[in-house]
Amino acid sequence: MNDETEQDRLRDGLAEAVPSPPPAPGRADGARRIARRARRTTVLVAGGSAAAVLAVAGVVAVVNGGSGPDRGADRVAASPLDAPACPAQPVDARTQDGPGEVPDGATSVRLCPGSGTPVAVPRDALVTDVDDLAATINGLAEQPADAACTLELGPGFQLAFAYPDGSTVVADAGLYGCREVAVGGIVRVGSQEVWDRFGTLLRAQRERLAPPSAPDPAALTCVDKTPDQRSGPGVARAEDLAVAVLCVGTGRAAIPADDLAVLRTDMAAFTGAPPDVYRGCPPPHVRIVGLSAWDDPIEITAECASGPYLVDPMTGSVWQPGKAAAPIVDRLVSEARRGR
Repeated sequence: MNDETEQDRLRDGLAEAVPSPPPAPGRADGARRIARRARRTTVLVAGGSAAAVLAVAGVVAVVNGGSGPDRGADRVAASPLDAPACPAQPVDARTQDGPGEVPDGATSVRLCPGSGTPVAVPRDALVTDVDDLAATINGLAEQPADAACTLELGPGFQLAFAYPDGSTVVADAGLYGCREVAVGGIVRVGSQEVWDRFGTLLRAQRERLAPPSAPDPAALTCVDKTPDQRSGPGVARAEDLAVAVLCVGTGRAAIPADDLAVLRTDMAAFTGAPPDVYRGCPPPHVRIVGLSAWDDPIEITAECASGPYLVDPMTGSVWQPGKAAAPIVDRLVSEARRGR
């Protein structure tokens, strides 16, 4: 199935789910006021920078507003695949001069790389409940001027809100330090809430659609990656695995579909808080590497074949294989070890 056919099918699937977008932020002087979560939010007055048109994976995308003719309205589509792309480079939203909030009216929002360590960027944009996500950001408390933040580095991400007139508003966030979220020079606190809300909304949108194509198991490898090469956290969860392999070092065992279905059910039932004490095992360690139905990379790791398996590094939640899954894991580990 070619990309054009996939995009047509996705667009048809969302035709009823996506309402007609409200007007984009105005380009005239002044601003209108909108009610959102019992607060007043200032609507964007688009600036004078020229529209920057990017071609990413064959999709034309308008990434910045312009003072010239409206060149973006015919490029904003309901399909989550052909929505406007991420900016070519992360946007420094901390030094921008307003507006300090995300206005209503965006037709799509993409999760994009930020300035921290990598995150797994989904191929599809959020095109439903976009104003809900904007309200989540606008509802965060502003960071106090005297806030003291820790200096560690962690995952960084940006959310690029695209409007029918071709303009964008970018929220820049980090899942580390004070968990900041910056929009137009205003810094708020609560990036984890924003990250979680985006994931919840995107997963709900995906439930209404058929995935565009089956993930390719041939893309899965047991070659370990450096920290810079790893995809980082994403919106997909361990129980979203559509294809997967089990790795012991570089040894590889393909996980049959029937076995993977059992493992997914077991993961959903037996994932929770980490144990008080870990029982360590010498390397090579065990990894389950896979893809979701939407091509999100998913990797869970364990020191010992019997677990526990770390499924979410940000929360520390782990999966301890239950009675149905444990024999499958043991067999796959044996196969992978023979293949080393």
